[in-house]
Amino acid sequence: MHKVRYLIKNTLDELYDLGKGIKKGQLQRQMEKLTGERVSHFIHSSTTKTRYERAMMKFCDFLQERGIKRDKHLNKLSTEELQKIVDDYFKKLAEEGCSKNTIKVHVAAAEKSLAILRPDIKPYLQDDNNRIGWWSAGEASQKRYAYADPYAIRDRLSEEHRMIAEAQATAGLRVREIAKAEVNKEEYKITIKNGKGGRTRELYFEHRKEDFKKLVDLIEKLQNEKYEKHLKDYYEDLKRACKATGQEYRAAHSFRHEYAERRIEELRQNRQELRDLLDKYGADDEMKSNANNEDTVDVACDFVLTRELGHNRLKMSRYYYR
Repeated sequence: MHKVRYLIKNTLDELYDLGKGIKKGQLQRQMEKLTGERVSHFIHSSTTKTRYERAMMKFCDFLQERGIKRDKHLNKLSTEELQKIVDDYFKKLAEEGCSKNTIKVHVAAAEKSLAILRPDIKPYLQDDNNRIGWWSAGEASQKRYAYADPYAIRDRLSEEHRMIAEAQATAGLRVREIAKAEVNKEEYKITIKNGKGGRTRELYFEHRKEDFKKLVDLIEKLQNEKYEKHLKDYYEDLKRACKATGQEYRAAHSFRHEYAERRIEELRQNRQELRDLLDKYGADDEMKSNANNEDTVDVACDFVLTRELGHNRLKMSRYYYR
């Protein structure tokens, strides 16, 4: 019999031994070619290993409080009992005031280690609805909403900072992705090279030509000004604008939420654009059929919006507009 704490730590050590010295992005791309899933099952940096270990030792404390100290105790739990414990733990983190990002680390750590000791918990940890619920319960969950009056905030920003915010709100871009954008004016297409997770994605604007024209102008000006070298000033300016307009500071990411809230309505209303984008993003026939059904059209919209926002997990878009 072994202590659960020891087994968890040993699992993380082994994953790090297998992953150190291997570039995560390179391995993810290889896995995508082999399996169609962009993922690495290893741990590639000592910093990540330390964060995961710290998170899981806290989880082990939580287990111990419930009399679960050794592997025999863990293995006696039914799948449903373990799911309940996991759910209670993440809710407890939220009640303690942990941020969304902190809870994401704990979820990822459990997926790496607990799911190896108990493979039956893996689907529960990977379920998008569960993950979004846990993340949204955190202290930072209020930052997931769009600003109440984003136009008032943008009006208060300096010219360069207003352009950054406009680009984010127009296309759902992350702040640093503006510098990575490549414009194809003939095809009304913008390509984001090496975005989050090393992913490259394409944004299509054949049905949004006015937005495209505006966005291209913003991108060209910001790239010429090397805006990304002064992002600290952008965030400080945002804070001042929020204070001046009496709004809670929710960082720059809220402009992506603004985009998602507007975009989901556009896709619901414009079925031809939705069908065209399903084609361009490689949806299968079952997914495409959702666009023709009022009860399932949001599934098709989620598929498109998830890709526009640069995520690879279906339903992640719901985190932005739910």
